[in-house]
Amino acid sequence: MKSFLLFFLMSSLASVIFAESPDVIPNSRVRAATLEFARKLTVAVGIEPVPAPSEATLKNPFTLEAPSTVDTSVAGVTAPHGVVSVAGMPRGKLEAIAPQITPSGTVEIGGSLILLFGKKKLKVGDRLPIIFEGQPYELEISDIQHTSFTLRLSGEEITRPIKSVIKPKL
Repeated sequence: MKSFLLFFLMSSLASVIFAESPDVIPNSRVRAATLEFARKLTVAVGIEPVPAPSEATLKNPFTLEAPSTVDTSVAGVTAPHGVVSVAGMPRGKLEAIAPQITPSGTVEIGGSLILLFGKKKLKVGDRLPIIFEGQPYELEISDIQHTSFTLRLSGEEITRPIKSVIKPKL
């Protein structure tokens, strides 16, 4: 009990000794100028409010309704059977991109095949971002077999063989 009382008295004495003097607190004129400057900073100048969109233009992302009309032509290019490729890309473009995708092999882990690109591992459903002729594309791995793999881009698919790398014997 005595140690607690001694601790209390010492801490009280220390707070009195090290307390800041009243001259550190700015006078009312300085405080008023600081508050006025803060008010000026919080006022938005030259910004017009953006009108809220009407409920008619907003779409509910959780509805499962299909669109009533589908435009099957993009930039004047229509794919066979009414399937539209991304940005009007014909199947020929996908066929030009696919040979550049060269995996190093496959591995089976837990009963599923994984496509190997060096140290990068992709499974079915993964996306492979590439840049072809200065344009970005995102290909999806839709199927993997031991000797081939299938790439998909907006409904268009192409199957490519996996060329095995033969290591020379030393």
